Amino acid sequence: MGQEQRAWYGVRSFYRWLTWENRPYEERVVLFRARSLDEALELAERESAEYAREGGFDVLDMLQAYRISDGDGEEVGAGTEVFSLLHALDLPANGFLDRYDAGPTHTQTTE
Repeated sequence: MGQEQRAWYGVRSFYRWLTWENRPYEERVVLFRARSLDEALELAERESAEYAREGGFDVLDMLQAYRISDGDGEEVGAGTEVFSLLHALDLPANGFLDRYDAGPTHTQTTE
C-alpha cells in the first residue's frame, strides 16, 4: 500500500492584536503540505495558536483553506495562486471593496 500524496494548501487565519492602538485585525495565508483538507486545517490550527501565543494575539474562530496543488509532483513557486475565495454578493464593485477597506491598515516594509 503506497503512501498517500501530500498536496499544498493555503490556509487563511484571522487574529486580533491586543497591544497595538485600536487593536487591529490581521489576516494571514500560510502554506501547508497535507494529505487532506482536514489535516491542513489541523496543522493550521496548531500553527495559528503558536503564532498568536508568541505575538500576544487573539486567534479568531475561523480558518479558510484552499487546495493549491494535486500532490507531491506539483511545484509551487512564483505566480502560484495560494488562496482564492468567491463571494456571491449583490454589490457594486466599490461596495464590495469598501467591505475590505474598513479602516486604516498597518503595513510593514523592510529595506
